[in-house]
Amino acid sequence: MTPVLDCRNLTVSYGTGPTVTGVSFSLKAGECLALVGESGSGKSTIAQAVLGLHRPGTRVSGRLSLLGHDLISASEDELTRLRGTLVGYVAQDPYSACDPLRTVGHHVGEAWRSRGLRPARDCIAKRLTATGIDDAPHFATKAPHCWSGGMLQRACIVAATAHVPTLLVADEPTSALDAHRAEEILATLRASGSAILLISHDLELVRRHADRAAILHEGRIVDDVPVSALDDGARHVATRRLAGAVSSPPVMRPQPPGEVLVACKDVTRSYAGAPRTIGPLSFEVRAGACIGLAGPSGSGKSTVLRTLAGLDTPDTGQVWRAPELSRAGAIMPVFQNPAASLNPFWPVWRTISEPASVTRRIRTEDRKAIARDLLCKVGLDRADINARPSEFSLGQCQRIAIARAVAAQPRLLVADEPTSALDTVSRAMVADLLAKLVEEGMALVVASHDPWLHQRLNAETLTLG
Repeated sequence: MTPVLDCRNLTVSYGTGPTVTGVSFSLKAGECLALVGESGSGKSTIAQAVLGLHRPGTRVSGRLSLLGHDLISASEDELTRLRGTLVGYVAQDPYSACDPLRTVGHHVGEAWRSRGLRPARDCIAKRLTATGIDDAPHFATKAPHCWSGGMLQRACIVAATAHVPTLLVADEPTSALDAHRAEEILATLRASGSAILLISHDLELVRRHADRAAILHEGRIVDDVPVSALDDGARHVATRRLAGAVSSPPVMRPQPPGEVLVACKDVTRSYAGAPRTIGPLSFEVRAGACIGLAGPSGSGKSTVLRTLAGLDTPDTGQVWRAPELSRAGAIMPVFQNPAASLNPFWPVWRTISEPASVTRRIRTEDRKAIARDLLCKVGLDRADINARPSEFSLGQCQRIAIARAVAAQPRLLVADEPTSALDTVSRAMVADLLAKLVEEGMALVVASHDPWLHQRLNAETLTLG
């Protein structure tokens, strides 16, 4: 049988050298191949090469064929046609995939317009509702910034699968979804019959829904095995590291309760025209303790974090903050969309060390040393501190954002899905760092769909929705 996608000796190079080297795999009709590896290993680079969406100046060599179409030598017009007909794409960052000045309904409607069709009046709303989005007709008329990350991710999946593409390239398609919704979405994608190139750091999800897994390490495929063989002890060390990091985490030692840093009493928040009101919520945030926010996407977790940080104002109720939180950097956020929260024009050493230099003057060399130290703590010890955010993967940007927040030595850290784009090894490293900071007295409020993270941080869980 002729493969849907045939990749032979693919090499992708940016200005500093090859990011992906000698990659080969094939994908048959109806098959799901998962690309798995640590963040920065080249997974998204391969997806972008398949789609012809790599950034200017990228050099691609080897053979890449989609049903006989040569994707490497294809013109931009031909690639655009293929993306509109044979190939569907779910981007890792749903916000960057949507036009910020258009409604989400318009974005989903592109799936019909690219084929010269016009969707029925209520077709888009019905398809959004089928993915579990409440009041879809209302939200379809809103811009992307009005949607939660998980809701927008589902809208992008609807757009990519509207006409059952021959090949679906799905880059972390469930990273912002709770476990139940992720299972539903992946099961639906498999039932569609499309060949799926699935990029995921969630090994448990890969085991349940993929046929094969290709393990990437430093830009090369080191294992290509049936998912049933992922736990085979004879596999490459990179495969064993990823598989071993999935096990139950060590739970942080319970700490005696510290002083109250934030107290919320009967807090509510709603948005004009939105169907859901958050709250009333009453809880305390204490030093040396962690609160975990759980609940389905759109339930208000990000809003609660923004309220705690003083970035949003409740409609009713009171939010009291300890006077010590008024100093610069005492409250630090880690946003759900890490790439958008980093200055695209600054080298990462400046971004990371900026909070440390707000209240005192620090020499450039000392700032670079601070950045190097913090990058080591989040597992990016080999990163180029002079590189810009665009040169890093989304998972690496997530760790850079965490390093920046830690640089301020905050008393309260509010983190929105801080490990959603991380592989199992990087997730464990970041969780260990956060646990250490909490044990040293920092307060942490973390929103996450990942029960593993809540367990590792010994979080008192507050479920919304």
